[in-house]
Amino acid sequence: MTANPAQEWDSSIRVINSNPQELEVYIDIVNFAPQGEVGQGVFIPVSEDESQGKTLAEWIKPQMTSVVIPPEKTVEIPFGIAVPEDAPPGGHFAAILIGTKPPKEQAGSSQVETSQVVTSLVFLRVTGDIIENGSIREFRATKSLVEKPEVDFELRFQNEGNVHILPQGDIKIYNMWGQERGVIPVNQQALFGNVLPNQIRKYTFAWTGEWSMADMGRYTAEVTLGYGTDQRQFATSRTYFWVLPWKLTLLVFAIIFGFILLITWAIRLYIEKMLSMAGVSPSGRPIFAQPDKLKRPKKVSVIAPLEEGILDLSQRFQSSRSVSQKVSNSFKFIKQYHKFFFIVLAVLSFVAFIIWFTKNATVSDRGYEVIVDPEGSNIRISSEQVEYDDMKETDIKDIETLPKPNDLPLIKLVNRSGVSGLAAKLRVSLESKGYEISDLSTDFGVKDQNTVIVYHPDFIDQALNLSAEIEGVLLSAYADAPLNEPITIYVGKDYVSEVE
Repeated sequence: MTANPAQEWDSSIRVINSNPQELEVYIDIVNFAPQGEVGQGVFIPVSEDESQGKTLAEWIKPQMTSVVIPPEKTVEIPFGIAVPEDAPPGGHFAAILIGTKPPKEQAGSSQVETSQVVTSLVFLRVTGDIIENGSIREFRATKSLVEKPEVDFELRFQNEGNVHILPQGDIKIYNMWGQERGVIPVNQQALFGNVLPNQIRKYTFAWTGEWSMADMGRYTAEVTLGYGTDQRQFATSRTYFWVLPWKLTLLVFAIIFGFILLITWAIRLYIEKMLSMAGVSPSGRPIFAQPDKLKRPKKVSVIAPLEEGILDLSQRFQSSRSVSQKVSNSFKFIKQYHKFFFIVLAVLSFVAFIIWFTKNATVSDRGYEVIVDPEGSNIRISSEQVEYDDMKETDIKDIETLPKPNDLPLIKLVNRSGVSGLAAKLRVSLESKGYEISDLSTDFGVKDQNTVIVYHPDFIDQALNLSAEIEGVLLSAYADAPLNEPITIYVGKDYVSEVE
């Protein structure tokens, strides 16, 4: 919240008692200060000896110090903030603690009591000489070389101003061909990533990408953060890492090295053939027809060896009187020129490998999964969920949602097709027909051709109805399926034809 000096501001806190008995709670106001770089803080009580009216905890005045909440009821606790005229500009931070306090122990009592406390943080911005300035102190991948597309990132942002700021943006990950392989949101849907003045906040992320041999190589991760209320400012940084499985890396280098040796050998054989046709030995000396006579070298075109082979094949076919003779002469021709055909086959295979590699490396969409703050909140975000959110903003608005059919239980969707966004499209389709989806994820370890519905035997009728909605996909009963999610749809590549 923002306030001017000498301004008063009133609000309230709603407290819910979910217990079957009444609950007495107590209100306490303390100052709040950050501790460490992971968003933790400490509560600092206001000391009567040190009270000078300069801290936010001294400006907050609750209208009550305790309240009794009836069973399963909600009570509003009003409080006011009176900002002094000489309040320093910038950020001020406090916490309203609401908790149960045990009664004072009676003399001679050895009873041990416990208490529970809930906290509401108050971030107040006092107008005046406001400084909003920050920078990315560090952005790095915890490992610069990995065998699989699984990398942890650390982002440290420093607040160099006098008010709290919330850096928001994203981290985009690109393979060595410039194709996007993941987007990590930073504080886009949360307000818990504030950085207090003169502090450093560390954010951690874990990224897992869909594996493909064509995606091996150098990766780039680029973070862009925006911050500031009065004037939007931006900070960017990059880091690099390599995805190189050593076995595949050795195989690729072996293929390239072998191809170079093959081309070198082929050129040498071709040159020797041309020299032989020109009457010159491989050493470069003329070939003597007789001891006393010198045979002059002939001029031979570059394509002469190819012309000779074509002429030889033509003569073989002309001399063949039956189909069996033509087949026999063809095999003899291939055997005679086996080195040539081996080289051609190897070159075509290498070209096919390069085309396949390039096609797969330039695929625009691949699945990925992100864990935000893996050591804390552990928020999971998948590419399927991101694509579903995008579709929901556009497609679902134009679709009339039908009532949920036959009390169908929650459905879990797992993308095993290797096609990013396919399960998200199925979710949009099912939700438009009234079905409820409980989870949407991607299984990077398996690629299935067929879509399969796995269900608990107690829900066979619902599974059959669902199969009819998806054009009769395969069904599989599984007695150990959890009853809270008794139906799971594993989306295979065959569903591509459905959406097309």
